[in-house]
Amino acid sequence: MRRKKKKAKRKIPNWVQLTGIWAAGVLSILALAGVTNYSIAWSEAAGSFDLTATVVRGNSILGRDEVTALAKVPFAQSLNEISLDEIQRRIEAHPYVKGARVSRRFPKSITVDVVERQPVAYINLPSFLVVDEDGFVMPLRHGDMEFNVPTLTGFNNAGELYPVGEKCLSQKTLEAIEYLTSVKGQFPELFADISELTVDKSDEYVMVLAEQPTRIHFGPSDMLGQLGLLKEFNATLSGVKSLHSYSYVDLRYKNQIVVRERT
Repeated sequence: MRRKKKKAKRKIPNWVQLTGIWAAGVLSILALAGVTNYSIAWSEAAGSFDLTATVVRGNSILGRDEVTALAKVPFAQSLNEISLDEIQRRIEAHPYVKGARVSRRFPKSITVDVVERQPVAYINLPSFLVVDEDGFVMPLRHGDMEFNVPTLTGFNNAGELYPVGEKCLSQKTLEAIEYLTSVKGQFPELFADISELTVDKSDEYVMVLAEQPTRIHFGPSDMLGQLGLLKEFNATLSGVKSLHSYSYVDLRYKNQIVVRERT
């Protein structure tokens, strides 16, 4: 009796198997993409991505409502159709805004991150102006002097030197702004107490404190060194006297301080 010979199984080449796996993977990805696109289209048609909220962060000077008004966000419009660049440009057009970033937050909101310009001084002109530490000129908000910053007086008051929305063009004023910025960083308690920074007839700086007031005279050079000397002097007075105990403090002499006590 003859045994039937078993038919040998035909072996599928590896490249054919790999091609089949690759094709199946591609089909799965295409199917997933199709489902995703359909879901997005269906969601947009159903209003699932329509904007309903704006989140504002980083603001301390401008109110949330002010930033939202600047943004002119088109509510009830799909997030995918809203131009973030246009919103950003509108917000950055405000003189108190140094920079802004606008981002989508699906499904229904956008986030606005704001970097504001920080006022460092007022400029005493017929119409007061504000400058930040970069010398950028800003108008008063609502006509009010709302910031606790010094006033610059005695500087060139030609209006064309202070273009609103641009950098100050007076080099002496820019120098004073740089100096005040250093005071703010190194001696913040003094900065908070400065009422006025002016230049006298010799083109030297005189700082006037808000309380009493005490006048502090600085020489024409090495102002940062003089600031360090003043800070050390103030530390030695701690618990006994203060800078307000003197009618004036003179730092114009090398390595020494001349003071006059109040009578």
